[in-house]
Amino acid sequence: MFCLRRVFNPRTISYLNPALRAQTVSRWSAFRSYSSPAKDFVRSVFSDVAKNYDLMNDLMSIGIHRIWKEILVQEVISSLKLSHRHLSKDYFSDDFVPDHLIVDILDLAGGTGDVGIRICQLSKDLKFQDSNGFTLHDALKITPKVVVCDPSEEMMKLGREKADRVGVKDLTWEVAEAEKLPFKDRSFDIITLAFGLRNFSDRKAGLGECFRVLKPGGRLLVLEFSHCENELFSALYKTYSENVIPLLGSLVAKNEEAYDYLVDSIKKFPNQQELAEMFKSAGFIHVSYRNLTGGIVCIHSGFKKL
Repeated sequence: MFCLRRVFNPRTISYLNPALRAQTVSRWSAFRSYSSPAKDFVRSVFSDVAKNYDLMNDLMSIGIHRIWKEILVQEVISSLKLSHRHLSKDYFSDDFVPDHLIVDILDLAGGTGDVGIRICQLSKDLKFQDSNGFTLHDALKITPKVVVCDPSEEMMKLGREKADRVGVKDLTWEVAEAEKLPFKDRSFDIITLAFGLRNFSDRKAGLGECFRVLKPGGRLLVLEFSHCENELFSALYKTYSENVIPLLGSLVAKNEEAYDYLVDSIKKFPNQQELAEMFKSAGFIHVSYRNLTGGIVCIHSGFKKL
């Protein structure tokens, strides 16, 4: 049985460190007065659009959101494969060498589960590799334990159905607010957060919770809309987002206000450098970011100090 195997699942430390978004006009108007939306507003928005959420993502981005999420997941997989470099010999003695490493992953604001499901699909039979891609320690396998967390029960229901359709069974689903996570300190090795940070009612508190539930050495990866760095590209994207996206929301999701919110939330969101500073203020180290599609979106990374 699994419980008889030599399993390494550290609860207090992670070794993955490489160096160490309206139901009413009044509610919509209320949102526009603040840099961060109210919890009830965001929950109602996503409950309203849940049924068409995935379809709208495909239409709005012409399918490119799948590529962005794939790049995020590949970053997770790379961290898993290379984690052997950071295994401390203090925890691997001569009389205890595990043959199975469990890695705890939180897909925060996971919605319909795109990222969590994909992590499970790509992490089958993972083994440690060196920097050149050579597999190390044939007996030592990696098993990610993924928790998808989101405040919208409707979104999570669709996510569970999606996971069942594609045959992914080993996911845990948790309905919760990012600003008050129901997890113990030092619970996760990696936290992914795809297109959710904009919708936090309190981003400082949300990042603080991410820091709290990460194990020392753990990594936070945030995929979020950002600010185009090319002026021409930025002007084209602004025209598209302000005109086409709300129209699609009206025609497909029957909720133009929800997608007006999306566009406005992107405008109000901190730029790359500002978000990097927010990471640092929350306590993260080795903070970096990577622009995708000219800066329309960006992957931000930060680690919790060992």
